[in-house]
Amino acid sequence: MELTLESAFSSDGLLGHFAYIILIFSMLLRTMFWLRVFVIISATLAVAYASIILKDPVSTFWETLLVLVNIAQLTIANWRNIRARFSDAETAFVARHFPTLSRGEARALLDLGTWRDLADGDVLATQGHPVPALSFLASGRAGVEVGGVHVAECGAGDFVGEMTVLSAQPATATVRATGPLRVWQIAPDALRNLLERRDVFARELDAAIARNYREKLVQMNSMAASGAVPV
Repeated sequence: MELTLESAFSSDGLLGHFAYIILIFSMLLRTMFWLRVFVIISATLAVAYASIILKDPVSTFWETLLVLVNIAQLTIANWRNIRARFSDAETAFVARHFPTLSRGEARALLDLGTWRDLADGDVLATQGHPVPALSFLASGRAGVEVGGVHVAECGAGDFVGEMTVLSAQPATATVRATGPLRVWQIAPDALRNLLERRDVFARELDAAIARNYREKLVQMNSMAASGAVPV
């Protein structure tokens, strides 16, 4: 097809326009699975346009390669999802804080951290010092102290250190186990590198921290109202 203004808006040209409209739409999607699906659809239409209408072997080759690469990436992601296995504590963690992550993404996140069993009195964060790790409490409870005064408690499902772990700022409170504690912890550097490489984790973590922060505020207000902590 000769490139002219008339050919660009001809019925034959509509196939090419449609392919690029779908490609642009795919760039607006925030879920990688659907982004790749629509890229495959766009590139498939582009293959048909390049081979049948334009009869351009170069464009046909590269659009075909784009289809194959995205199919391969979807296959790899699906295989990771199938292979992913979780303990009961990990399942609860993902369901509570990262419900929209795929199984493969959730497994990759968990593998960057470590599960630990802490004893009564063990410290997760020390006021005035950088937080050594972002902690998720799977079971047990921890007390929150400011200036040596008990002000709040954290329980199963809560994060510890989420407000300062990425900034390396000093912890605003001391958090200490008040009995046996099962936690998942991830070091600041590992977490920072993950969030810089994958936007999906950054969005999910921001949402999870915001939800948990609201829950903690509600609990603190309830404890203050009952006189369990000083106002």
